[in-house]
Amino acid sequence: MGEYLTQPYHLSFAGNSFMGITNLGSAQCLVDHGLGVLQKAQRIGATSSSAMIAAVLATAPNKLPDYLYLLFELIDEIATLPLGAISPGFDLIHRLRSILLKILPEDAHIKASQKLHLKATLLQAVDKYQTLAVQDVEQGTSSCVRTKGPKVFEIGNRCWSLGQEVELVSYASRQDLIEVLLGCIYVPWFPTWQPPQVSGKILGDSALSRLENFPAEPSFHFPPGKVIKISPDPKCRTAIRDKIACGWVDTTGQRFEITSLQMFRIGDGLYPPPKGHMEAYYADGYEDATKFLKFYHSYDENEKGNGPRSDRYAAIHSPEDLKF
Repeated sequence: MGEYLTQPYHLSFAGNSFMGITNLGSAQCLVDHGLGVLQKAQRIGATSSSAMIAAVLATAPNKLPDYLYLLFELIDEIATLPLGAISPGFDLIHRLRSILLKILPEDAHIKASQKLHLKATLLQAVDKYQTLAVQDVEQGTSSCVRTKGPKVFEIGNRCWSLGQEVELVSYASRQDLIEVLLGCIYVPWFPTWQPPQVSGKILGDSALSRLENFPAEPSFHFPPGKVIKISPDPKCRTAIRDKIACGWVDTTGQRFEITSLQMFRIGDGLYPPPKGHMEAYYADGYEDATKFLKFYHSYDENEKGNGPRSDRYAAIHSPEDLKF
């Protein structure tokens, strides 16, 4: 039973807010017991919170345990705040930047360029009284004008225009790489979070430019080859439905019907579960990767990390059972 991995192939990480710690467990298992698989992967793609996991995996895989412990410290800090990650005076982006500065090596941008594919949405700060262009609206059947989508929205004292989704694969400096990683998780709902900027461009989570109510599997412009998709099992407890809708506001002074077409994947990110639960999610991801490596005869038996929970995996019958 089982198959063998054939090259070329790539790794793809789906984001899932703090619940993406499941993916961190899978990444650590690849380092501990699937180093051959990891080293032969040509490209690594990621979105949202998993972008930072993929960056550490691509540039400093030995730092994954340090990254995990720093995340747990951050979770403990957020748990004490009255409004979680959106408490006044708390800047999640600043906290995550300090973690990345501790973890990523000085040459991280060199190692990541043409290896690490990241997706984000372009954002632009605009004048709240700026009128919309003709192409931004379409006439409805009633006397009102209906927008094709929420082009401009207002949060606090800021007003934003939503751009297109972009895929980044080249990074001029370590600082640029860090700002891109922070842009992959940035959402403009919270005034205390300072927006990351790269070459004068503001980036936001790629989920902002999607219309799905459920998290979508990311797709990347990889070279030809198979893609190993790493994401929380949609049948398990870590697959959460997007909970927080965008609060779009008419900023034009005209009569618009602007509906919330985008759903952003916040989930438990603002109020992370207890650390014990997070540790369980991490262990689930580690075990899922163990099953994958066992099935493809790529599991390196050693004393590192977590051992398999079972000596046999009778429930594994096909690659479809191994999506992790």
